[in-house]
Amino acid sequence: MSDAHLHLWEDRFLYATHAIASGLTARASGAVLLAPPGRSFTLVTGSGERLQAAAAWVPPLVARRLDASRWGLLSLNLDPAAHHHRLLAARLGERRIHPLPVEDLVRLGPACEGALHGQLDADALQALCNDAVRLAVGAPLEAVTSKPERPLDPRISRVAAAIRRDPQAAPLPALAALAGLSTDRLTHLFREQAGLSVTRYALWAKIRRAIQQMREGAPLTQVALAGGFSDSAHMSRTFQSCFGLAPSFLADPRRVQLAVDEAATRTWPA
Repeated sequence: MSDAHLHLWEDRFLYATHAIASGLTARASGAVLLAPPGRSFTLVTGSGERLQAAAAWVPPLVARRLDASRWGLLSLNLDPAAHHHRLLAARLGERRIHPLPVEDLVRLGPACEGALHGQLDADALQALCNDAVRLAVGAPLEAVTSKPERPLDPRISRVAAAIRRDPQAAPLPALAALAGLSTDRLTHLFREQAGLSVTRYALWAKIRRAIQQMREGAPLTQVALAGGFSDSAHMSRTFQSCFGLAPSFLADPRRVQLAVDEAATRTWPA
């Protein structure tokens, strides 16, 4: 039986593992981290601040060391251009790790246990993700599932969608033309709207595409090139810096059970 479960949807992924510890990592996605009921994990920031928490919001590109080696962890990672990510960033901030009050999340305990043991179907996992976001921001369910009050600028939506389709295909001038903006204006607006640069988002798209292609069992060299990396070494360095895990670990079905939603396959095509 696999030690971990990785579920990918259009705008997020959920990694559930019985044990994980990593060195200093940072990634483009914001993450909601949840410990099993009654347990906690340790985060150490890049500046050396140590946090013990049962739940936390980690903004994108914020460096941290993680120790959840004793009890395990659920890590809900949200695409920077997605509604839920923008909602969390607006409510909880984009610069610092934000511990979440455990009393608000205690009701998720049974679902968290089920996710850790691979006992929830896709619908139940989606519900768990939505509940985690709702409780993290203290918002009613309608605020999480409905359209945001400040939707992503349609020009940035077009650019982000083009990058998701192929992170290599469109250099910055072509993306600027797609948006009807100058390259400087696109660079500024994309960072303002998504919280990171176009280049960082393109790298994130390569990571997402590569993970999805691991489901097919192709050699990692092939996965790296198809995902947009220069070679497998480049992909390995990127995965280590983002997740503290080697691509070979995530691609091994004996270690990680990988599930990909149909909408994810359409949004992040191979």
